[in-house]
Amino acid sequence: MFLHDAVVIVTGGARGIGRGIVTAFAAEGANVVIGDLLGIDEVAEACAETQQLAAEHGVRTLAMPVDVTDPADCDALVAAALEEFGRLDVVCANAGVISIHPVTEITPDEWDRVMAINAKGVFLTCRAAVPHFVDRQHGCFVNTASIAGKRGGARVSHYCASKFAVVGFTQSLALELGRHGVRANAICPGYLGTHMWLDVILERARDEGADPSEEFERISAERVPLARPQTPEDIGQAAVYLARADNVTGIALTVAGGLELN
Repeated sequence: MFLHDAVVIVTGGARGIGRGIVTAFAAEGANVVIGDLLGIDEVAEACAETQQLAAEHGVRTLAMPVDVTDPADCDALVAAALEEFGRLDVVCANAGVISIHPVTEITPDEWDRVMAINAKGVFLTCRAAVPHFVDRQHGCFVNTASIAGKRGGARVSHYCASKFAVVGFTQSLALELGRHGVRANAICPGYLGTHMWLDVILERARDEGADPSEEFERISAERVPLARPQTPEDIGQAAVYLARADNVTGIALTVAGGLELN
């Protein structure tokens, strides 16, 4: 796929992995629609920064308030992209959350929250774009899963379940839409020093007086074969590759520095 002047939607695009995806596509000359929880001040501020970074590449951006668990919001996001740019080429369903609990301490409400954002949110975001892609006989989905979507992990059973769901849904989407010229792939990131890791996964380290950033670097150096964490830029590179790779569909591409080998 030729990405110059393409139009890309990125949910959860204000910060973290989303920002890496937005700026990677902008560097290729693509216009980007950022969907995020802009009613939250810190997210809105981060989104403005991300738009500025994208604008440095001479592309146009549009920011839309989106709750990916709301079908109407997801439909409105796609409609806004089409109204603003007249086309849509790539959808990156990236919005996600995590929490850390033993399985016996996961409440039904918390299970539903994580599944709603991580799994249902991907479904609703993609579903909103399918009619346009099928009409054009062209389009690409790049969904953010995780290495936790390929292997389970202690104290994150609800998160793993949601990311396994993303991988399975993406494979099904690829099979269902391939005859319409539409591709669907997932990215499975490893360790990234984003809000999820520093403020959620390593919350215990902070409570014990340790520096989460230093603890994150130590863990990454010890566990990752390439001895460094992944970055949002790494994930952005993978998203661009999957958008361009016209004969690649239905895969779950691991970007984890060798941490996960399948």
